[in-house]
Amino acid sequence: MAEVKVRGLALDYGTTRALSDVSLDFPDGQFFGLLGPSGSGKTTLLRCIAGFIYPDHGTISIGGESVENVPVEKREIGMMFQNYALFPNMSVAENVGFGLKVRKIGPAELKRRVGEALELVQLAAMGDRRPHQLSGGQRQRVALARAIVTRPRVLLLDEPLSALDKALRLEMQIELKRIQREVGITTIFVTHDQEEALTLSDRIGILKDGRLVQEGPPHDIYRMPANRFAATFLGEANFIEGMGVASGIRLADGTILPWYAVRAAPAGPLTIAVRPESISISAKKPEPSGLTCILKGELRQVVFSGPTVTCLVDARGLRFKVLLKTPELASVQTSGEVWLSWPANQSMIIAGETPPVTGS
Repeated sequence: MAEVKVRGLALDYGTTRALSDVSLDFPDGQFFGLLGPSGSGKTTLLRCIAGFIYPDHGTISIGGESVENVPVEKREIGMMFQNYALFPNMSVAENVGFGLKVRKIGPAELKRRVGEALELVQLAAMGDRRPHQLSGGQRQRVALARAIVTRPRVLLLDEPLSALDKALRLEMQIELKRIQREVGITTIFVTHDQEEALTLSDRIGILKDGRLVQEGPPHDIYRMPANRFAATFLGEANFIEGMGVASGIRLADGTILPWYAVRAAPAGPLTIAVRPESISISAKKPEPSGLTCILKGELRQVVFSGPTVTCLVDARGLRFKVLLKTPELASVQTSGEVWLSWPANQSMIIAGETPPVTGS
């Protein structure tokens, strides 16, 4: 296996900047998610690493060796495409063994390695079937087995689960993570699904307009977003504008929200973000416990989504989203005056493009 490093990658398509000075490390043996909206550059970055396209500037190394001038077939990379790209006229075993056959692996070794790969993806009994005889999830497993059977140094996945329905997608997330852990291969996958990125990734890189917005472990990005975009693209957030003062954060109407850090909140205008699941809602004003932010509001709407409900509350001229577990709704009126509260240490400062100040 191998660590992948990209430094200063830049690529233009005519007048469109696809990548702009992107530098990232993809650690050996880890699962790295590239997350971003359509057109953010995540697939372009993946294709540069694979060797399908060449950047205008920058360097790419795999296992400490530069690969800018190495053709795709010699980079020792396994690639799994969004549509799986299986050969319909071949059996499952033939599809999986295609890369080995091209490499002129002997029949006995080829059969053994194909069998191992199918066993790993739990399709050992389906080697003789054709792709059209398989379910979507099974075809996805075949494509994965084909990508790893050649024992590549790096596995690249381009939205591998996007064609599956939600239930099967969740099941395959677990399977994909299991297989990656068993093989121990450096894996880079592209997705626009934030839940999928959080579930699978050891580290995440968020891209926007060809630029790297933030990179790190999922928990760190979720709790310490670098800016508004990172805060909203990896999860949801309520944003509150205020002024940092000695006693906390003063809102436009004079309300003071307490600050939790040893030092005071940064002086001057600032924005804080609060995750919907961090906020509690009640019909009566709660008794403060420790440093607690409390606001009175008006409950406008309740959106039911199975195990959770989203409450939309207007407070201080802002619209708040509050995420509750469905049983908790029984203790909350469905309209009228309510109180919002959250621990002050759940407030995250969003300071433009600069790193946020956060607590533990």
